[in-house]
Amino acid sequence: MHLLHLVRFYRRLSARRFARPLLVLSVMVVAILGNAICFQVFEGPVRDEPLSFGDSIWYSIISITTIGYGDFFPTTPGARIATVVFIVVIGLGAFSMIVGMTIDTLTEFAALRRRGMAKILANDHIVIVNAPTTERLAQLITELKADPSHASTDIVVISDRIEELPFQDPHVLFVHGSVLDRATYLRACVDQASKAIVLATSYEDPGSDAVVASAVAVIDSIKPDIHIVAECINPSHRPLFDSVHCDSIVFSMGITGNLLALEAQDPGIAQLIEVITSNSRGTTLFSIDVPDDSNIGYTALATRLLHKDVNVLCVNRGHESLTSWTDCQPQPGDRLIYASRTRHSWPELQSLAAQ
Repeated sequence: MHLLHLVRFYRRLSARRFARPLLVLSVMVVAILGNAICFQVFEGPVRDEPLSFGDSIWYSIISITTIGYGDFFPTTPGARIATVVFIVVIGLGAFSMIVGMTIDTLTEFAALRRRGMAKILANDHIVIVNAPTTERLAQLITELKADPSHASTDIVVISDRIEELPFQDPHVLFVHGSVLDRATYLRACVDQASKAIVLATSYEDPGSDAVVASAVAVIDSIKPDIHIVAECINPSHRPLFDSVHCDSIVFSMGITGNLLALEAQDPGIAQLIEVITSNSRGTTLFSIDVPDDSNIGYTALATRLLHKDVNVLCVNRGHESLTSWTDCQPQPGDRLIYASRTRHSWPELQSLAAQ
């Protein structure tokens, strides 16, 4: 009957996550202290040199870890018996169990993290929602990291359509869960993120735009000031995104169709677009907010910067993109789009234009 009670007690104890490790750790502490006390009592009086309790603790720890430097060892029968009981019988078993549980915990955590089930720790990172295909995900991450300002930035991928990341990268983390569940984004620390990119679920999914717009709404509800870029497949679904806070919308299918038509009419345009939209192929596109106090005209600015290998292409003003700005003066909210080999701050652009 007593044995049955012990078995039931052990089962209840094992069911509690931290109870078993604490119990084993307590047994190991008792073994170390018990052996140290016995070593102090039996060995202290017979040694020529003074034996401190710290020395006894040191001897117990080194013995229980099977290192055994040999600087202390038992010589009296009492100390030897205590070493057998507390170290060999009790301590080694407890120490082995602690090591085993530690390895199991680390292995389990690694498996959970690989499958995206663990909460990640990240700050000022980029969140990518949805993983339509391995190729698209890898290409997007490669382009993000090709920008020197994002080379070491953590990227967190959120998806419920893959079980684990198809590639290994120390700066790319994975969270598995519904892209419409607030808890999923909290595990991805979206409240600490700087940017979010919401991809289409699939080009063949007619409900993709609705899912993307809903995901944007969830992200915005957690962190309203995060910069969100969303992919929209069908331009007629624009009202879905107008109803949520989305900083930028990319109509991927429309852009692809436009580019195919232009390349058919004027060969060479696709090659240009491929180069200037890539962070890893020399000259690329950058954008910068124009300060409200700027008083230099865009024509003069573009002319001067052209001689410095900076090509001003466009001025975004609200929903308009101005590609011709003769006599156009800066207005509050303007954003300058330029092609260059490196990113420049506004003071740097002004300095280049003044040279």
